[in-house]
This record gives sequence, C-alpha cells and structure tokens, in this order.
Amino acid sequence: MRGRAGDLERLFHIVKYCRKLRVVKDTVQTYERFIAGKNYEKVDVSAFYIGQIGELAGGLSDEMKETLSDIPWRQIKDMRNQLIHNYGKRRKDTIWGVITEDAPILAERCLEVLRAENINVDAELRAELAEETGIVDEEAH
Repeated sequence: MRGRAGDLERLFHIVKYCRKLRVVKDTVQTYERFIAGKNYEKVDVSAFYIGQIGELAGGLSDEMKETLSDIPWRQIKDMRNQLIHNYGKRRKDTIWGVITEDAPILAERCLEVLRAENINVDAELRAELAEETGIVDEEAH
C-alpha cells in the first residue's frame, strides 16, 4: 500500500512490534534475565521484531519521515540491516536498549499520528495484539 494510507498502516505495525517488545521486557524484567542462556529465544524474537520495525520504517514516505522528524529513521533502518546481515555479531545490550528506551518513544510518537487520523486505533491495536498473540494490551486505551 502506498501513500498516506500505506504510511499509516506501517506506523500501526511498528507500534504493534514495539508493544511486543514491551511484552518481552515485562516477561524477563531485567537485562540479566534477558541475556540468560535459557532466554535465548527472547533475544532472537526481539531482534526479529526490531528488524521488522526497520523494514517497515524503510517503507515510509519522505513526507511521513518529515512529520516524525525527531525519530532517527536512518538509524532504525541501519539497526535492521545490522541485525539481519550480521546475525552472529548482535549486541544484546543494544537490543535491550532498544526494548527499554527507544521502542516506547517510537510507539508513542507513531501513535500520536495514528490517533490524529483514527479515533479507534487503540481498540484496533488491542484487538490485533490479542488475536495474533493473546496479549491483552492494557496500555492501548
């Protein structure tokens, strides 16, 4: 999908991946638990989610990137490329930083744009997360 509608759809999916990252954080709670050997799947799935965010960001129009000019879109895309193409060299501390610091800000900024366009976006987000993952997202109000 192209144009503004495509941008809004990409933003919606970016928010969903950010919310999924929050679930990872809420599940493991600490960096030490995140990197524990038994939680390797959490690291892998988080890297995947971050990669998906980068892929979606790469498809945004220049106009949307300008609307959200405070978001480092190039860095997001570069992170995706690093995670995808340097698989064995992922830095777990960097992934954890994205989960705990960057993703919440990115989600909120994207939601600001989405809410201005669609009053029902929070309900739609909550419903899709529940359908796809069983996650009940209390933050989407």
